[in-house]
Amino acid sequence: MIWPYIFISYLSLFVFGLCDNVRGPLFPEIMKDFAVNDSMGSWMYALSSISGFISSYLCRYLLRRYNRRAVLQGGAIALILAMIGLACAPYFWFFLICSFIFGLSLGIVGLVPNVLVPLGSSSERKQQLVAGLHAMYGVASLMSPLLAAGIEYLTGSWRWTFVVATIAPLSLIFYSLHSSHRGIHKRSEHTAETHKLNRKKNLKPQLFLALMVSFCVAAEIMISSRLALYMRRAQGYDMEASSLYVTYFFVCMLIGRSMFAIVKFPTSIRNQLSVSTVLSAIFIFLGIHVHPLFLAAVGFTVAPFYPMSITWISSKFPHDLDTAVSYMMTTDSVMLVVMHLLVGKVTDEAGIGNALYLGPLFLLLSFILVNTFEAIFEKKPEETASV
Repeated sequence: MIWPYIFISYLSLFVFGLCDNVRGPLFPEIMKDFAVNDSMGSWMYALSSISGFISSYLCRYLLRRYNRRAVLQGGAIALILAMIGLACAPYFWFFLICSFIFGLSLGIVGLVPNVLVPLGSSSERKQQLVAGLHAMYGVASLMSPLLAAGIEYLTGSWRWTFVVATIAPLSLIFYSLHSSHRGIHKRSEHTAETHKLNRKKNLKPQLFLALMVSFCVAAEIMISSRLALYMRRAQGYDMEASSLYVTYFFVCMLIGRSMFAIVKFPTSIRNQLSVSTVLSAIFIFLGIHVHPLFLAAVGFTVAPFYPMSITWISSKFPHDLDTAVSYMMTTDSVMLVVMHLLVGKVTDEAGIGNALYLGPLFLLLSFILVNTFEAIFEKKPEETASV
């Protein structure tokens, strides 16, 4: 066990979750302040996802050139600058530029911990520690709508929320300077030749698993980023009450990920991923037709999918994890661009309630990929990796 890897990763993902999800409750106020419609407002998310795609892809090269701590520190500094820019933006075009930089930096802060925890964990505790890592995302996501609502109440402005949230990446920078991190962070161990061979061998299965994760992540982020808007427009709630439903969503996510950090279920990861996608799709339908609390409960059903996927990927590619995680987060970013623009367009044309039906579609595609990966890429018994 390399505990400094675990500690800095947990803090990094807390920073990632807080900064990433603080935008959801503010989304209606930002659109109102800049007087833009849903399609235009969706570019706030889309541009950060596009830049996240770029940074996730380029991060592979940064990790071969610089050590992981230096890359993480650079991402945190850029994140602080981007959030100050979002807070001070006088025009929407400037806000979008800052959103692009925000996505670049957030992509780095979110990628590195997903590499460090599997590398720093023993094989026996890897699944629990990865689930615990993403429970930190749940803690941060739970705090973000409370932070947004609280700062809005105290200041009357969404802008101060971004300013206050910069404390999180600043704390990450300070902790990364602690003496326990000296001499333990290394660059990627692969030479250019080894990397080329691994890339040729692993490209297709890595991209396949990356798509599997990305479809489910698209459904998760669609609910978390649009739940406040749905509650305001479809249910007639005010900002504080709609933010509370976002809080419920992340409470459920925190409970789900904490449970998987403590309990190791006796069934395969593939089966657990399948159950997660099916239940999440059912809960979205129930949230639209029965009660919106089911939409908040999607946080619980979707909670284990991402950390379990990281565990699965690390077991498939233990010697090429930097690249595998980079592909996964790159694909996530592309998928989120598509999702945000598509949801914005459908919302303008048919309303936010109908836009939420995209969630079950994404989950169905993820379910199919979960259950076809081993049949396609692990046909030979000797090639089958135990999970």
